[in-house]
Amino acid sequence: MRRYHWVRLYSLLLMIILFSTALFVGLRSAFFVFAEYARQRSVIRSVEGIGSASDTIIREVSKIAKAAGEEQYEQLRALVQVEDDSRLSENDLDGYFRLGYANKIKSALGEDGAKLCGSLQTFIDDENLSNVTIQYSPDTCISEDTDKNGNITALWIKDVNISYTDAKFGTRNDTLSYNIVFPDATFHAGSDELFRYCMVARKGIYMTGRTSSVIGDVYAGVHKPEESREAEIVYGETGTYGGLNILSTQLGVKSDMIISEGDININGSFVMMSPQDEKLECFAQRINEIEGFSKDAKYTLDGVFYSIHKIDEPMLNRFHDAGNLVDVSCTDLDKIEIYYDSDNDGGYTGKYRKIISNSDIEIKNDLTGIIATPGNVIIHKDVNIEGLVLCGDRIYTMGNNNIVANASVPRAIIASEGKDYYGIRVKDFIGGMREEGLDLPDHFVVPYR
Repeated sequence: MRRYHWVRLYSLLLMIILFSTALFVGLRSAFFVFAEYARQRSVIRSVEGIGSASDTIIREVSKIAKAAGEEQYEQLRALVQVEDDSRLSENDLDGYFRLGYANKIKSALGEDGAKLCGSLQTFIDDENLSNVTIQYSPDTCISEDTDKNGNITALWIKDVNISYTDAKFGTRNDTLSYNIVFPDATFHAGSDELFRYCMVARKGIYMTGRTSSVIGDVYAGVHKPEESREAEIVYGETGTYGGLNILSTQLGVKSDMIISEGDININGSFVMMSPQDEKLECFAQRINEIEGFSKDAKYTLDGVFYSIHKIDEPMLNRFHDAGNLVDVSCTDLDKIEIYYDSDNDGGYTGKYRKIISNSDIEIKNDLTGIIATPGNVIIHKDVNIEGLVLCGDRIYTMGNNNIVANASVPRAIIASEGKDYYGIRVKDFIGGMREEGLDLPDHFVVPYR
């Protein structure tokens, strides 16, 4: 009995020890589970805190960017209305817009790293985000990407170090950058690229008669041999048909771009080609000097000639870009169904004349405006044109003509054809027309790691 009693005591003691050990192990495991849970919750809170801080930065910078875009656009629109807008191209205005937009944002946020970090911290403080701070870094800055001409192409807030501090688990850091998106600003209705041209003819240009002048870019396409006309034989076309053909005349051309898909045929004529602004680029397959019956053929070219089949890729791309512009601009000319002349429209209040026709157009008097047809345009002798001649076939000039591009003329016509305009709109038949205005992006600020 006595021995049995001691066995029971040992067993009871062993059970107590085992139970205590199990309890200790269980409590220890529970402590580790709780500690891991607390750590994970801290990680989640830090990620959420940094994410909330980033969202706040995106929202507040977006407000600044939107206000900057709208203010800069209105300032430039006022300038365009005051100044002679023919001096302000869409490209120039786009450059001014981007520069002003960037400067306004930098002024609002602070251009140096310390001021920028202070502005971002203020956004976070105003949102009452606890435990989150912007850590100053010399790498934090507003930077710009520019093209070879110094124009701004992109705007960034770079290397923003966002820190979340937990009293028990320490600090978590994340570094983000933000791309600030530019609104799409259009200041002139229409197409500045097209409005540089005074003559665009998809199947060729034929010029003769007394001394004439051309100021503005010129585009002359080609046509098939079977489409040739008897009146064109004397111009001396060989190999290709269409292009730019000049017969028995003296012609002065001031242009930044002369494009002939075929040859430039100079037949018994004297032609001077020089730049309108700084540089003339002339594209054609060949320039042919053809001796006339009583006149020599001579020309001067104060610019660079590019033979279409021999040029390098960058210049070939410029040639094709011009061709694509013409293709887009002329794509809807075949939709013209009637003959319309604004001079015959008593309800027309526009400043400049427009002639739209589904057949050939003859111009017998001076005209300032736009001419558009899928057919031919015949410009009689002693007639001057200022604006744009756009045709799907050929242009014939008969002598003593001054043909001048003036972007402000077609701009004014297109701008007058607003949404509430009920007359015949020339912009309905010229492809690639833009409406003036400010197109705001869906997202002004895009984060990047």
